[in-house]
Amino acid sequence: MTRLMKAGRRFRDQEKKGDHFEVVLRSTGGCVMGILPGGYGLGKAALFAAGILFLGSLSMLREGAEPRNGPVLITVSAGEVILRPMGNFSKEGKAADAPVSRAQLASFKMMKYQVTQLQYSLCVDAGVCVPAPTVQAADSAQHPQTNVSWRDATRYAAWYSEQTGQSWRLPSVEEWHRAAAERYNAQIDDAGGIEVDLDPGARMLAQYADGNAARGKALSGLRPIGAFGENALGFADMAGNVWEWTDGCFANGVVREDGSVERSADYCGVRIAAGAHRAAVINFVRDASVGGCAVGLPPDHLGFRLVRSR
Repeated sequence: MTRLMKAGRRFRDQEKKGDHFEVVLRSTGGCVMGILPGGYGLGKAALFAAGILFLGSLSMLREGAEPRNGPVLITVSAGEVILRPMGNFSKEGKAADAPVSRAQLASFKMMKYQVTQLQYSLCVDAGVCVPAPTVQAADSAQHPQTNVSWRDATRYAAWYSEQTGQSWRLPSVEEWHRAAAERYNAQIDDAGGIEVDLDPGARMLAQYADGNAARGKALSGLRPIGAFGENALGFADMAGNVWEWTDGCFANGVVREDGSVERSADYCGVRIAAGAHRAAVINFVRDASVGGCAVGLPPDHLGFRLVRSR
C-alpha cells in the first residue's frame, strides 16, 4: 500500500474543492481491495485506483495469465517492410543515399498505447527508472510518459520484463513502421520523391521542409493516450506528437557501383525515434527540442511503447 501511495504522490493533485466522495476499490474478481475515505480528492483517488489495478495486472502476469488490466497488445502479421536506412552512406568518396532495403518480419505483438505516466512511475518508485517530468492534470495518469531517453526506455523494459516474467523490448525500426501502417509517411523520409542520384543535401532540405509541414499539423501539447485516434491496425497515437524510441541504430556504409551496400558497424550511440518523421537522436537525450537531435527536425516529445517477445 505504501508503494502505491508513493506512485500516486508523484503526480500533483488536481483536486476540485467540494469533490468529497468515497471510493470502493475492487479486484477483477469482485473482492474489495480497499476504501478511500471521503475527501481524499478526485485526482488522488483516480491515480490510486489505477495504480492498484496496474499492480494487480503485474501479479496476474507472474502467474502466466493474460492481464485484464495490463497493456493491450495488438498482433501484427508477418510481412515485408520496404525502408531506406537512416545514417551516413557514401559512394565514391561522396555522401550518398542508402538504397531502399527490404526486410521480412515475423509476426509480433506490440502495445496498443504508449507507456503512460502511471506505468512509468511504478518503475521510478521501485528505484529502477529515472524520474521524468509529468503532465500536471486530473487525467495525468493516462498521458504518455515523455522526456525519457532511449536508455530510460530500455531500463523500463528490463524492469517490466522482470516484474511480469515475460520478455519486453523496444521495437525495431522495421517493426514500428509496419505497425504504423498508413500513418507512416514515406514521402517525408524519402524527401518527396527527389531523385536518388541528386545531391543528398537536396534530399535533406526537402526532408526538413516536409517534416516541418507535418509538424505544423500536430498539437505540441501532450494529450491523453488515444487522443490522436487509431490506425488501420488498431494502434493508438501512431505519428501523433510523441516520437517513439526504437531499437534501431544510426547506420553506416558504402554504396557500391552496382547499388549494393557494404555496411560498416552501426553507430548505436544514436538511436532512431519514429513518429511523423524519423529522427536520429543521441541515446541519452530526453528532450530533443533543446538539443541532441543528430539529423533532421527534432521530435516534439520522446516516449515509447514495447513489443512482447514471449
